[in-house]
Parts: sequence; C-alpha cells; structure tokens
Amino acid sequence: MQRHEHGGPLPAPLRAWAATLPDLAGDVVTDADLSEPYLHLSAPATPSQLAPIRDRVLEWTYAVRLLEDERQDIVMATDEAVSNAVRHAYHHESGMVTVFAACDRLARAVHVVVSDDGTWSAPSGTGNGGRGLEMMDALSDVFDLHHDARGTTVVLRWARRANA
Repeated sequence: MQRHEHGGPLPAPLRAWAATLPDLAGDVVTDADLSEPYLHLSAPATPSQLAPIRDRVLEWTYAVRLLEDERQDIVMATDEAVSNAVRHAYHHESGMVTVFAACDRLARAVHVVVSDDGTWSAPSGTGNGGRGLEMMDALSDVFDLHHDARGTTVVLRWARRANA
C-alpha cells in the first residue's frame, strides 16, 4: 500500500491522472487522505488482470481497517467496474484500466475511482451480463458513472462505520 505524508503535494502521477478525470472523480483523488493507505494502479484491461486487481483492492480494504461486509461490497463493486472496462472499453484493442482507492480527509468515507480511456461498446455476441451497473449502485452508498471522449469513469463511495 502506498502512503504519502499528509499535507504534502499530491504525487505527480496522481496529479496528472486526476487532471484527466471528470470533475467528481478528480475531486475524489485530490481530496483523498494520502497519509492513510491508498491504492493507485494501472493495468492492462484484460481478463487475466481481474484477479490481481481484486487481490490488491482486498489488501487495501484490510489496510484501512474496514469491516468484512464493507470489504466484500467494495471488492465486488470495484471488480464489476474493472470488468466493465475489460469487456466494454476497447473494441478488441489493447488499453489500460486505472484504479484508485482511498479514504477521504475527514475519515468519514472511502472512495474508489475506476477509469479507462476507451470508447464504450456493447459486448459482441450474446451472453451473461447487464446487471453490473445495478449491482454497483446497490453495493455502494454513492455510484457515479461518467462517459465522455476521455473514456468511462466510475466513482464509488461508502460511508465508514464507527469502528474503522
């Protein structure tokens, strides 16, 4: 897990990435408490990266001392957002998905941002799916989805419980 001294400037890679995001997502990144453990990773948007990303998100939820049901909700919703990037973003081309997870500065909430720079498309063929957006909305306290020329960005938020 990464940590950054509280009050210091935002690390350059985070600052650069936040500048490319829609306003809400950019604010989540720039307002995060980086003195607490946080996660910032980019990986190829391929099915083989789903499990390693899930593992990193789960590791982060333990590092910020979340309860079991909170960990499960966060991992499931984040996995769905990443899966959507893998499935819908790149039209059989290669691309990246970026995940950011952190606590807010007031320690009242945790946020996850998942972004890609692809162009959304319906999956080819028939198959399972179609309920992922509903699932992310149900699992999180706040769910925001933004599509534009820069790609797709998902912002998820959960209020922290008193013991965390």
